[in-house]
This record gives sequence, structure tokens and C-alpha cells, in this order.
Amino acid sequence: MSREAESVRRYSPFFKIQKALKVLDYGTGTMRNALYLTDRGFRVYAADLPEQVERLRNRPATQRVKRLLATDELPQSRLNVDLVLSTYVFNIIMGQQERHSYLANAAANLRPGGYLLMEVRCRRPGDPCGDSCHDYFSCGECAKTLTHDELDMLLTPHGLRRVSHYYRSHALAAIYRRE
Repeated sequence: MSREAESVRRYSPFFKIQKALKVLDYGTGTMRNALYLTDRGFRVYAADLPEQVERLRNRPATQRVKRLLATDELPQSRLNVDLVLSTYVFNIIMGQQERHSYLANAAANLRPGGYLLMEVRCRRPGDPCGDSCHDYFSCGECAKTLTHDELDMLLTPHGLRRVSHYYRSHALAAIYRRE
């Protein structure tokens, strides 16, 4: 199994101190982050596309999470979690409406004062889209990489304000807090 995301490993002690222990891993994939946090005392809900949930459903590891959900269950779930994780999921959501729905679901399941940790492939501010984006959109509409300012513009309408962020060679991790 692959290793947990760098941002999850780096920020999990902060979330423990903040008592942000009830977590939605939104776009859980192989459940790498969900299992990492479960092993550290967090109560984790894992959500992904229905077809991925079906692949995961009979795996023994799913018994370790609080609940496994399909993303189409999220609009009515109202989980009231302390933390929503989104690691390398937002980059692959290309449509504006799908992005809006993703963020609306994240905010709707996050308690007021709760956190969203988003890690994405990055483009540093001022850097143009490059060759790595050519398979997706032209530079003006590049959805494959994001800056913290671009994330801010997308998340602010959902009542989320950036608390912290950092860049690594290929990634941006940002913590947002729901107002």
C-alpha cells in the first residue's frame, strides 16, 4: 500500500491538538490517509466514487474506518466532521460544476470552525502552465495545477478561509477553516 500524503503526516499532530479528530477523507482512493489517521486515534469516514467504494467494500481494512460512503451520499450526509481531507483529488476534477459540487459537499459535511486540508499539484504564483498541463487545458484554463491564490478564490465562496499553506517541489498543501 502507498504511503500517506506528506501534508497528512505533517499536520496530523496539529489536528490532534485542535481536537479535530472526526475526519472525512474525501476521495479516499486506496484509503492510505484514512488508515494512517485511524491508526493514530482519529475517527475517519472514507468517501469516494461509487465504483471505488465497491472495490473497497469487501477489503478487511474498511472495517477500521467509521463508515465507507459513496460520494453521491455526501450531499445528504451532514457528517459534521472536524476535518475534511482532500489530497490530490481536486486536480483531477476538471469541470467547473463538478468542482463546485465537490467543495459544496466538503463544506456541508464540515462543522463550523472545522478544517479542510487540501493538497494539490501546484504551480507557484507567477509560473505559467507548462508542458505538464498540455493534456488537459490551455494555460488560461489549466485545471491540473493550482496556486494558493487560485484555491482561495474557489474556497472562499464556500465559507472557507486559508489558515496556513506551504509549497513543496510539486505540491501545495493548504489548511482552510470554515467560518
